[in-house]
Amino acid sequence: MSFEVRMKKRTKMIVLRIFSALMAVVMIWFINLDFIRPALMQDGAYLLFIGFIGIFLMFFAWSFYAQKRPRIKVDGQDITFYPMWRPSQKVTLSAITARNVKGDATGEKIDAAIGGALLSPPLADALEQRYTAALQNPNPKDMVYTYYSGDTKLISVSTKNMENVERFDRMVADRLEGKPLEQEMPAAEIQPAKKSKFPLALAGLIGVICVVAAIMLAPRKASQSPDLLAGTSWISGNDNSQWVFGTDKTFHWYQTEGETDDNYFAGTYEFHVGQDAINYLTTEFSDYGITERKIRQVLSSNSEYMLDNFVCFSCVNQSFMLRGKEQLSEDTISSYLGFFLQDGTYLDIANMTTGTYYGFTKE
Repeated sequence: MSFEVRMKKRTKMIVLRIFSALMAVVMIWFINLDFIRPALMQDGAYLLFIGFIGIFLMFFAWSFYAQKRPRIKVDGQDITFYPMWRPSQKVTLSAITARNVKGDATGEKIDAAIGGALLSPPLADALEQRYTAALQNPNPKDMVYTYYSGDTKLISVSTKNMENVERFDRMVADRLEGKPLEQEMPAAEIQPAKKSKFPLALAGLIGVICVVAAIMLAPRKASQSPDLLAGTSWISGNDNSQWVFGTDKTFHWYQTEGETDDNYFAGTYEFHVGQDAINYLTTEFSDYGITERKIRQVLSSNSEYMLDNFVCFSCVNQSFMLRGKEQLSEDTISSYLGFFLQDGTYLDIANMTTGTYYGFTKE
């Protein structure tokens, strides 16, 4: 006589598998949207989403494990118990010395716990009374059977989600009542069966999946933009001032072209272009309230405005000389956004703090 006690509602595992995979895919798609990703990176929510994706992937892998692993395997009088998260145990039927039978009120217990935490007192009390009534029901719909060898608990199984439970219990009950069994064997002590490597392999697979997902989805530092300002000089159409950018990330903004010994700003700058500029703007200068969506609306409003020529850069003003005297007691920051136009020979920008617009022509 050979049979197994295993999951009977396997459709639930298929539904769980589909749901978990779908949720993981949807969340991966969501957090990689161009207008969502910078915001998530900024407030730290990205890691939270990665955690949820990892949980859904674990549920996906667990559904295969739960469906594949039996709970009890019977081969004549040789019995192998498979607890969900413990090594299997192999015994003979005669080694089972006791059984415990009670109604399965697991669902009502979970409802009562959730109700007590989330619902109003009247609804929570109603669920608690339902759980109490389920415990006291003399004819419960589902049963939980627990088997022992001496003081050692072997396993608990429920008719709610397992098939062949009643068949196995009848066999155990007959044995305990002394009814004759075919090919009866001497009682034996419990012997640990050879440990299955499947749980460890599954745990390793889940770990690999989570690590790969974390690596693939972890926020990456934006690639360094080519510095299109380095080594260039620009003349303002507003006031004929001259802005010179060095190759060492320094700048000088002279009030008058050619007059470099007085009346100027000087310091260092950081330059970004394209998608890198959008990421820099929406993360480092989020206080201005400029979102990627707004930038893309501007891009779509003018054929000259393209992502490839969108720029954002900031200048750390370390010196401000005016009529021979230093005006700054500490560094100040000026930030700009705009576009390279006319094949990169015209710089159309605005000061993000003052709102002042500038047009510079490349020398």
